[in-house]
Amino acid sequence: MAIRTLEALDPAFRHAQTPAVLQPSHQFYEWFYFEVDFEGDDGRPYRVITSLHYPHGLDPRRVLAHQRYVKDGIDYFSRYGDDPADYAGIASYVVDVEKSKNIALVISRFQNWSVPTRVQLSHPGDPIVDHTFGRCSFKETAPGKYKLVVKQTGIFYRPAQANRLLTIDLDVDFEQNTPGFQPPNGELLDQGGVVHSWACVMPNPVLTINEISVKRGKRQGGFDTLCKASAGARAYSGYHDHQWGDDLIYEQITDWSWGRLITAERGATLPPDKVLFFDVNGRSTPTTPASLPAPILVEVPGDGTHVDELGEVTGQQAFKLSDKDTVDFSDGCQLGIQGQKVPYYKKLRLRTVNLGGDSRNFNVDHLMSHNVDVWPFYLRFMPRVVDFHSGQTLVGISEYMRADRLETDEAKKILALSDKMTYLE
Repeated sequence: MAIRTLEALDPAFRHAQTPAVLQPSHQFYEWFYFEVDFEGDDGRPYRVITSLHYPHGLDPRRVLAHQRYVKDGIDYFSRYGDDPADYAGIASYVVDVEKSKNIALVISRFQNWSVPTRVQLSHPGDPIVDHTFGRCSFKETAPGKYKLVVKQTGIFYRPAQANRLLTIDLDVDFEQNTPGFQPPNGELLDQGGVVHSWACVMPNPVLTINEISVKRGKRQGGFDTLCKASAGARAYSGYHDHQWGDDLIYEQITDWSWGRLITAERGATLPPDKVLFFDVNGRSTPTTPASLPAPILVEVPGDGTHVDELGEVTGQQAFKLSDKDTVDFSDGCQLGIQGQKVPYYKKLRLRTVNLGGDSRNFNVDHLMSHNVDVWPFYLRFMPRVVDFHSGQTLVGISEYMRADRLETDEAKKILALSDKMTYLE
């Protein structure tokens, strides 16, 4: 198994790649993904993960409409249609890192009539990066500097309990540190001209916290603060990448494994060194076989120098998943449905070397005690990884997605139910 060759980031891929004219015959989708790791005012570590989607390829209504799903008298295609121009949204997760617990999940959807005025994206050739999703935005403020603003209100939903409001207010400055990179031409998969693309725009930026506040409404009125970070709070590290594709994601991808493992800390002012992995398996048919099967394995320094592709070790498989298992989907996405038997791999192994010939070997256990997110087609873990320099145990991130499960009856039922916890922007 060869390791994928990479190249420097094309600056155009900082901008949206959405076609000028969107139409149902081209089921295009695109999203911008961000992570912020920080120390709260209580001295404990937290992580906020936000994705800005337009056109939204995972919006339940769009997926179900495209599949002509009918349930409880609702014909999703007749009611909502599958025009990609009608779908945009935001999803934010807030994780208590020490407890490996998702403490807030906010999912927002823009109504189709509001998308043209509330969602504005910059495109290649525009003078600056400028993406606006309602009250949320990611904008270039100076060369190499950007501001992420998340102002989101949603619903804290638990079965048989009264809904309560959740609010996320985040204002964080991102500064380019480690240079961005991509597969050649940004192509992660190309199946007969149907392409899924990925650009790792900011693999290890330096962050400045201006404000982070996550609150949950009380039953008797007022709010509980779930986590808070004041201006100048410590930011451990961050991340930003960008993906887009020519067809709905389950039509292009069977599964993927993606994540980052911390290898060494660099003090209080620089983000830690990491190893990034991304292994994607495309959908295969006799006429469009899956392409580009090699995994992406890179060393991502925190000192601002460029990333380096990791090398193979003779006689060793560079990237390996093993011990396939399933987990019952219970309330991972707060819908209280059981019996899904979501497949995943309990073990992930890397056997690689860096340019200097030093080994970058990891054994990652996907323990349910480190699971922070469960959907019927997706699991996210924050595994503990031993720093080979100090012996210190550090927290990484690892996810496994089975996109093809979006076509299963069980997943469709969950997608239909998820409207209960989706807030209109």
